[in-house]
Amino acid sequence: MDQRVAELIEDYVAELKRRGTLKSGPVEQAFRQVERHRLLEWFYLEDGEGEFEYGGREYSKRDFNPQAPDPELLKIIYSDQPLLTRLAPPSSTSQPALVANMLELLELGRGMNALEIGAGTGYNAALMQEIVGEEGHITTIDIQEDVVEQAERLLQAAGYDRIEVIARDGVFGHPENAPYDRIVATVGCPDISFRWAEQLADDGFMLIPLQHGSEGSDPLVRIWEEDGKLTGRFVGWSGFMSIRGKLEVEQGISFTKQRSPHGKEPTAEYPPFGFLKELKELEGIGWWRKFSDLPLFMSFNDKRTCWNGLYDREKGAILIERDKLVLYGDESLYQDLKNLYGQWEKLGRPGLSDWRLEFFPHDRAPEIAEGGRAWVIERKFSKEIVRLTSSRG
Repeated sequence: MDQRVAELIEDYVAELKRRGTLKSGPVEQAFRQVERHRLLEWFYLEDGEGEFEYGGREYSKRDFNPQAPDPELLKIIYSDQPLLTRLAPPSSTSQPALVANMLELLELGRGMNALEIGAGTGYNAALMQEIVGEEGHITTIDIQEDVVEQAERLLQAAGYDRIEVIARDGVFGHPENAPYDRIVATVGCPDISFRWAEQLADDGFMLIPLQHGSEGSDPLVRIWEEDGKLTGRFVGWSGFMSIRGKLEVEQGISFTKQRSPHGKEPTAEYPPFGFLKELKELEGIGWWRKFSDLPLFMSFNDKRTCWNGLYDREKGAILIERDKLVLYGDESLYQDLKNLYGQWEKLGRPGLSDWRLEFFPHDRAPEIAEGGRAWVIERKFSKEIVRLTSSRG
């Protein structure tokens, strides 16, 4: 390993440990071994004046030679930021802190067999291969053939020729290598695939960024089979670009729509109420972790939920900021938000760990009485039943 790269990786690992996303020895060692830059040949940087557009923002393309890396671009690659590698359709290498957190949640071990939905650059697959070792096996799937070609070529050049990179719609999984101890999606999923459940080992589980609310609002859900049912728990947060193929849906609140109120004059501003008053005292990750419990609950009750408020196609939007509520449109949105907040308060402000999930095909889902402590989310192929299991409220 080049000394310059080794020093950047050392700082990179130290930052991830400082942020609390890199915790265990095997995951840390994987981050030290896999050279992220070896799996890139270009990427896009947001600069506000580039010739390329994605999600309502402008980007410039940076060509990169992994064999003769540009020192300035190396600093960007070994920083805690996602890097877009394709715009139409999109693909990327995810934010390292998120990658580390998900690998910790996967609890991979030596000799395990794992399936990844969403190959991207191959970086996550290489990290997983380091953890499972030569005795284990990694299969990664991507629907974009050019992504697969590039990832496979660069993985082989970096010494990871044992990883299978498959061009296929991820909804089908890859039964040829099943059963899997772990299945992980590294893309935002509006629904789960029951094919994945069929391909799990008896004691295996899935880790899925399952969309709740707007595009990019993807709480991480651990899903396993228990008593003949698919059961799940929220275990973290993520924000991914959306999956393509048979699981794809038309986004009611896309990335672009969520950003559309910005640059316009607000209709009104309101002081925060309840626990929202506390947010201005928090910074960075602490603010997000405490705040995210509210929009998760809101997403069970209102399809207009975006990650920081409500977006209504006709009425406009109301957005929660750290020191105020900003209205872009009809004032009824303020009352709607206040009502949702009141329901959440009445239940005792439930957080991620307070919910239990079950997933059923539409024709096999039990009838339940919604409201109170249970909600039903109708998805493309499944019904998700969300139950409040804590004794709060």
